Amino acid sequence: MQGDKKDNPSTFDVPHTHRPGRHCGSSAIRDLLEFHGLNLTEAFCFGLGAGLGITYVEIPGKDTPFIVHVRSMGFEETVFSTLGVPFRWESWQDRDVAADALDTYLDAGRPALLLTDIFHLPYFQSSTHFPGHAIVAWQRAEKGETLLVSDTERPGLLEVPRDKLAKARFSLSPPFIHHGSLFAPERVSVQVSAEKVRSAIVQNAENLQKGSRNQGIEALTTWINDLPRWKAVDKWQWLLRFAYQVIEKRGTGGGGFRAMYSEFLDEASEIVPEIHGAGLVELMRTSAEAWSALADCLRKGSESEIFPEEAITDAIESVRVEETRYADVASKL
Repeated sequence: MQGDKKDNPSTFDVPHTHRPGRHCGSSAIRDLLEFHGLNLTEAFCFGLGAGLGITYVEIPGKDTPFIVHVRSMGFEETVFSTLGVPFRWESWQDRDVAADALDTYLDAGRPALLLTDIFHLPYFQSSTHFPGHAIVAWQRAEKGETLLVSDTERPGLLEVPRDKLAKARFSLSPPFIHHGSLFAPERVSVQVSAEKVRSAIVQNAENLQKGSRNQGIEALTTWINDLPRWKAVDKWQWLLRFAYQVIEKRGTGGGGFRAMYSEFLDEASEIVPEIHGAGLVELMRTSAEAWSALADCLRKGSESEIFPEEAITDAIESVRVEETRYADVASKL
């Protein structure tokens, strides 16, 4: 296949299975699994990874001291665990050693799943650190000083200088901390069963239910209680804007990943019919709509001169109600 000339002025005759997707992790894993002969949709990969999550993070001293993530932590590991594929993130303390290890895998014809911080990926031109971003590295080029990677919605392969990619693979910013995290399986040979699908759905619902102050549905209550602190942030407009982006834009497929998860449920109902019988698809679509309404409230607030605390509170509460309703039914599947 050849790389796309719009994103990359070079043309590459490099075997790869990348197709544009919506979310970094699920599209990267879809590409990697297809390379190894297992053809699944991006939404199905997201569902197998129990991808729904709510994580409330406080990082003092930042322009965005409060962050709400709407995807589960450890998503990538969970996909392979659900499938029964032995999984382990390889990590290193030294960037050069990590870069050499990646070279070895690519030279052996083994594409690698990587976690990165988009701040160091030249094609993003980002002024904001955003770690935990999954990409796939496929091959080395230009005498090894450039690597060819694929990334979410971008078609074809992209050139990244070796030193830039080495920096991108390391991050100390919570909640996504990674030290060169790499997974490059030699082979993948598995079957998708109804039991694996059902288990992933139940696990995801229980994760939402059994959270803590900063995890799961309970984190929404923490968020509501913390809104006065959000209001006190000097750059609260940007804080709201960033939260809007994390929910509705930045690779979620809309509705805080819930729209994509509803696609997974619809597809999965073909092998687990009780999904439709329990009304899970409709419940998840309703939750997606509530998340999108919350995102829109945050967007409008970011364009206002007055912090809309009451409106945001009501929108978060609506999300809490719909997430609880879905999780209560799905956990009994």
